[in-house]
Amino acid sequence: MIPEDTACNRKNNVPGVACAYDGQREPNLHKNVNWDFKRNDVNIKYWIDVMRNKYNRYTPQSRRLTLSKEQKLLMFMNGHGGDGYTKMQDTTYLLDFEMEKITKEMEFLEIYQEAFMISDSCGAITLFETVKAKNMILLGSSSLGEKAYSHGRCSILSIPKTDKFSLTTHYWLKNELDKKPNLTLLDQMKKYDYAYHKANSKLIINIENKEAKDIKAADYWKPKQPILNQIILKNDQDILAQYEFLELMKS
Repeated sequence: MIPEDTACNRKNNVPGVACAYDGQREPNLHKNVNWDFKRNDVNIKYWIDVMRNKYNRYTPQSRRLTLSKEQKLLMFMNGHGGDGYTKMQDTTYLLDFEMEKITKEMEFLEIYQEAFMISDSCGAITLFETVKAKNMILLGSSSLGEKAYSHGRCSILSIPKTDKFSLTTHYWLKNELDKKPNLTLLDQMKKYDYAYHKANSKLIINIENKEAKDIKAADYWKPKQPILNQIILKNDQDILAQYEFLELMKS
């Protein structure tokens, strides 16, 4: 899901080009990625329907998420938020009690084997703290009352380039997990140091008898069969969810 085509945004001073790295340019990062929901279709109602595996009868198969109790689910949300909520399109809100209700229904319907949900926003973990559904791992970039800070700034447009938590995650996937597939979620959490992020990232594990040191990160980021369903939501100008990022998760 993405609310706009970042590389084609009218505020982009180099049309058709976007890159997460300073001093580099590359073609439209979404060239080989199928975005099922774009622009105004990215809203709370559609998101809830997708997560509940509920669709209008006329929804084409290409826009449906194939969910079952044999599959793992990875969801990465990046955008604006606060204590107990996250925003979509800057006009609608997903609240913590709604997240609790949705995940409980997902558990009841048995539409996932395990789920790894990540939120990068202000007060991110508070969106998940009421979630009690089993076999879920919940990661927030910041804790109650904390901010999620951006990285870099475009001097031409006077807007942030990306977010620190998302950028750290991207570099960890590219430079470490890609080379060492046995790294655990504990190894991933160690990368989110307070000195750089100015926030306390928090991990909640609702899997019986498992801790972060016991869970291989590659089981979610770089899974083998069965195929993992990946949902990436982008609510602002962050351009980190790029082609290379997605390729790393698929390879």
